[in-house]
Amino acid sequence: MKKKVLYLYVFTVLIAITTSLAHPVTPAFIRKIGVSEYMFGLFFAAMNLGTLIMSPFWGNLGDVKKRKYIMFYGFIGYGISQALFGYFTNAYYILAVRFLAGVFASSLTVSMLAYIAEDKDITNKKSVIAWFLALTTFGASVSYLLGGILGDVFADNPNYVLYVQGAMSFVMAFLALFVDTKVHGSTERAGFLTQMKQFKHISKQLAFLFLIIAIVNIPIANFGKYIDLYIIDLGYKSSAVGYFAFTTGIVTMIVTGVLVPFIARRFDPIKSSIVSLVIGGALSFITFILGNTYLMIYLYSFYMVYVATRAVYEPSIVNHLNEEISLSSGMLMGLRQSALSLGAVVGPIVAGFIYGYINIGLFYILSATLILGAILLVIYYFSSKKGTRHDLNR
Repeated sequence: MKKKVLYLYVFTVLIAITTSLAHPVTPAFIRKIGVSEYMFGLFFAAMNLGTLIMSPFWGNLGDVKKRKYIMFYGFIGYGISQALFGYFTNAYYILAVRFLAGVFASSLTVSMLAYIAEDKDITNKKSVIAWFLALTTFGASVSYLLGGILGDVFADNPNYVLYVQGAMSFVMAFLALFVDTKVHGSTERAGFLTQMKQFKHISKQLAFLFLIIAIVNIPIANFGKYIDLYIIDLGYKSSAVGYFAFTTGIVTMIVTGVLVPFIARRFDPIKSSIVSLVIGGALSFITFILGNTYLMIYLYSFYMVYVATRAVYEPSIVNHLNEEISLSSGMLMGLRQSALSLGAVVGPIVAGFIYGYINIGLFYILSATLILGAILLVIYYFSSKKGTRHDLNR
């Protein structure tokens, strides 16, 4: 079993590297083709709209089919979409292929998380889930570093990095066929259409939690995207974005190895999430309120505290969801991914306008949104104390 989990960890890092490679060069690419801040937000939103729509579909399909085949087709579709992203210069064509990228990419994280949550042979799930999320961030940070370096190499043609990403996706599709996603110790699932009927078992309380997840992901997603753009707009190279993102991955790994296991054993996951959001909101606000003169110093100090709190918040929420027994793992993780995508659809559309008008002021609003998420989680926590859970599908 240790060998199996190790392979899952390695595959997780490879997924993150593949799907994040073009991120540090995307700001330079859209600047090169003359796209506005607003369209930059729409491109990001279009991908997340595809994820929003398709995540529950992939999650439930994985409940009745082998998840490795779902990931295979996901990588193929994603690779083609990213290659076309690099080929097109028409903004409306790019919107279409970004939507398709989200449709196919949504199969990857949903399949992996649902499998980990469902397989009874995987023990200490809280630790495995925490490391899965941390390795996703770490892999993305490594990818940012690699993508940033490639962005400097192909400074005149940043779209070449998107072609490289497409090729890597095809390689990953092949590797996905060797992932052991056979579920052990689980009862047989009903048919796909029956599984989809689980929607009627979503309680108002659980729906409220998914709404909170969506709201909190607005700052989480937009901090990542618009800090990249802001660094480029201040005159730094793509490699500066890469080095910064790589550091966030290192911080996430350290926090996951040292703090997350301690917190998971001793504290309620919702309480941990609330404290994390409050601290993260405060420190991210301090990062940007101090001005641009020493921004990189603030990013590598105050902002890294926010990164640490995010490393605590994300596994805490997933572990809390994993305690939910009214829905299957595939449906739960699919809905979580949809909630994340909802925040990443709404956020960039609004953020594009805000960034275009008040620039750094966007980050103040994002910090305040983290505090809002903490307040809503407090409401959820006390309301959940009054509710009960019913085992309907597990």
